[in-house]
Amino acid sequence: MSSKLQFMVGPPGTGKTSTFITRKYTELLINKKFNYKRIIILSHTNVAADEIKDEILKLDEMKDVTKKELKYNICTIHRYCKKKATIGEEVLDYEDYKNLCRIDSIFQRHKVTQSQFDNREHGYFKFVKEAYGFNRSLKEHWKKSNKKYNGYSITDIELMLPIVEKYNKENGKLDFHDMIKRFIDKAIEPNIDALIVDEAQDSNKTQKIALDKIATNAKEYWFVGDPDQTIFEWAGANAHEFYTLSKGAKELEQGHRCSKTINDLCKNIIKPIWDHYGTHRIWKPTDTKGNYYHLPNLKNNCSAMETLLDKIKNTTETFLFTYRQKPSDAWIKKFFKQHGIEFAHVGSTAHVSKKELRCHKYWPDFIKGRPMTLKQIKDFWNYIGSKVIVHGKGEETFDGWINKFYTVNDLIDKKYLKENCVQYNDFALIRTKTEKERIVYINKILRNGCDLEENIRVKYANIHKVKGLTFDNVIVDETRFRPEDYFSQLRLKYVAYSRGKYDCWKIASQDKYTLGVR
Repeated sequence: MSSKLQFMVGPPGTGKTSTFITRKYTELLINKKFNYKRIIILSHTNVAADEIKDEILKLDEMKDVTKKELKYNICTIHRYCKKKATIGEEVLDYEDYKNLCRIDSIFQRHKVTQSQFDNREHGYFKFVKEAYGFNRSLKEHWKKSNKKYNGYSITDIELMLPIVEKYNKENGKLDFHDMIKRFIDKAIEPNIDALIVDEAQDSNKTQKIALDKIATNAKEYWFVGDPDQTIFEWAGANAHEFYTLSKGAKELEQGHRCSKTINDLCKNIIKPIWDHYGTHRIWKPTDTKGNYYHLPNLKNNCSAMETLLDKIKNTTETFLFTYRQKPSDAWIKKFFKQHGIEFAHVGSTAHVSKKELRCHKYWPDFIKGRPMTLKQIKDFWNYIGSKVIVHGKGEETFDGWINKFYTVNDLIDKKYLKENCVQYNDFALIRTKTEKERIVYINKILRNGCDLEENIRVKYANIHKVKGLTFDNVIVDETRFRPEDYFSQLRLKYVAYSRGKYDCWKIASQDKYTLGVR
């Protein structure tokens, strides 16, 4: 690593991203007179990069700068490297994976399904990504890894690599790891004044080589992160290295997120690692106390479950359901649907859109004669579709309409609705047979009195996707943690619970389930 590299570390919620990076950026602009165009802040996710960008743009010194102007100054490592090292290439997408599946006999021999064929699930791409992350040859990584990759041998993988590389070259495509490798091999060191890396503990070996190259001409070079939150070791991140290099670094101590309850729980979780490395951090909680609950599962009723449901339905607070492995998400979604809870996957749209909910709520009153706004009518049109529309689709059919209230008779008179398609049952039956459960679920949401304008308050995702996020309450499924990888599992739990501000629920069948306050 570069000799000029400096570290800022701190436990979750102590302001590493929102406070330190913003403060450091201000210092670079004002005290050191650096031009904002020559200050680079890199993160591992678009969500984190956007959060930093929003905070930076609030500064008085940046009042005349647009978000677009910071597109490549504050972004992910991959985006920055791609910008500096490629000309016109696009990242492999789902259609490309399907094409590869069809044209190559090795993929066919292994009976690769199209659904498997993306860079998150398919064994070949997992293996290559991990090998590049550790900066190893394919054979070296094969020897060091004890994982299974969809039944492939190292011979298969070595045969697949040139096939994928040939496809990329012929079609102007590249993998995510190609962005980093190409920058290292071909790009010129940028002429910048400062580089700040957020969540730096998650950087793999190859990324660190790229970051050192980016920082070659920089006067300031900062790693901001927390070694206790290193949860991408399987992809090449090195917690031990970060612990070693960051010893004696500046540390943030005052928490701004976690209640005393969550703070104490997280300290107990991470204590074995602190003992191991001799890094007992000062981590002060907020003044909030908070509660700690045990759940056996999301199937059986108990006092803790009743408390959770009551809080979801009767507060405006946010909730995160998170877990270690994918099978958990199926029964989490089942739980949401059973109890009529609106939800969305982190980073994705809601399972049922607010527009769809509004249509279901207002349509019965509309056909009984209640007038609706033009906006509500347009919502109906976009959602219901051609089965109840006489002519046209979409909002353009209403060009020239006055922005006022309309009744169902107005729409029938203007030939926009068929007279025999204005009953609520007809509207409901527009949905296919397989979607009848969806209508039942929607009706449950509406009976719960959901806010039809506010953002979704309940989200779910595996722990690797929730880094850097904050929710009022967190529910952690611990039933699929693997005890054989002890330190890694402790860090995952530490990250999961520390997303919460107030209360937390632990799902763990081996525990005694209580409604206890910690």
